[in-house]
Amino acid sequence: MRLVVKLLVLCLTVGAFQSCVSKKKYDELEAAKAATDQALAETQANVKTLSEEKDALAAEMESEKTRLNGEISSIKSDLDATKSQVAQVEEKLQMTEKELGALKEQIDGVFNAYSGSGMSLEDRDGRLYVVTGSPLRYNSGSSRLSKDEREAVDALAEVLKSTPAAKIMIEGHADSQKFKADAGSDNWDLSYRRAKAVVTRLIKKGVDAGQLSIAGRGDSMPSADNGTADGRAANRRTVLLPNPDLGKLKGN
Repeated sequence: MRLVVKLLVLCLTVGAFQSCVSKKKYDELEAAKAATDQALAETQANVKTLSEEKDALAAEMESEKTRLNGEISSIKSDLDATKSQVAQVEEKLQMTEKELGALKEQIDGVFNAYSGSGMSLEDRDGRLYVVTGSPLRYNSGSSRLSKDEREAVDALAEVLKSTPAAKIMIEGHADSQKFKADAGSDNWDLSYRRAKAVVTRLIKKGVDAGQLSIAGRGDSMPSADNGTADGRAANRRTVLLPNPDLGKLKGN
């Protein structure tokens, strides 16, 4: 009987021990599962975040691509417009050269028709000059025309009256020497007065004032060496230039 009781107690003890071991194992497994679930949740959250960042980056890249394509298109459009403008400028320059050539021929025709007047048209360093038989030059500090110069201006007046479409710029010049004059006067004033003397004479002889314009250059554009007497005498001058905006001489 005692043996049976002992065996029964032993069995109960072993069962209780096994029950305790199974509960501990269960708790461990339960804790491991919870940790795994938490890790899985964190991983899923990270995956979601990464996916959202990927989508945002893809959208940003697409937006940047669109912007760059727009800029490239704009640059290409600007380049095409610039090429077109350059082509237009080149075409205009070619037309200008042709027009200037035609204009020179027209002016030549105008003054060649009056070759007996002692005037001619010359191209000097790309500028057209109306050259009179008697150079329009002056004494130092003076704007007075000599008798020969007045006769040359009178001949020019007849040409201009007969050709109302022709326009002339009268350009006065001075040497570099200082001169005695009224206070405040200088070579700029003197060069202007020399040009104005010619214009006044032309208008007096019947030339329309609308055909004439004046420029005083002072001593800024010498044609000869101001270091010599002959050079200074050559620089005290008035030159006559066909006006750049003559327009069409024929048919006017």
